[in-house]
Amino acid sequence: MTRLAIVVAVAAMMPWPGMASSQAATRDDDPARTILALDDKVSVERDLNSDGRAERVIYVTDRRYCGSGGCTLVVLVRNGAGWRTVSRTTVVRAPIELLPTTRHGWRDLAVTVAGGGITAPRRVRLRFDGRRYPPNPTVITEEAPDDGATVLIDR
Repeated sequence: MTRLAIVVAVAAMMPWPGMASSQAATRDDDPARTILALDDKVSVERDLNSDGRAERVIYVTDRRYCGSGGCTLVVLVRNGAGWRTVSRTTVVRAPIELLPTTRHGWRDLAVTVAGGGITAPRRVRLRFDGRRYPPNPTVITEEAPDDGATVLIDR
């Protein structure tokens, strides 16, 4: 096994911040349970992919999931009786908005990026890429449109 493969395998098994060692993620485990157990979060349910079932949009404000640039946005989908993580986007600031446009069947989201070295706050569009929303909105150059946005989370 190459050194890179070993590093990747070990990193995949490392826990998320705040996860007890007894809850350490395995390759098949999903961190959704850890996120849902946190007290410091704002959560709403909306159908983001027009499948008739609501996905859960969670703005995690727990200090372990926040930094100078913002906090973490997580999108979950129903998975049997539980939830599965579709997307995890860091350095996000509220408001979190639902846009009328779609990409790969999923609604676009708008978030604010600021702090952490960004001198002027700006709203950017998060477009679903077929698997997830972008993990880091600070590198997105496309500004979110002002028209037709619905506020999901305003904190």
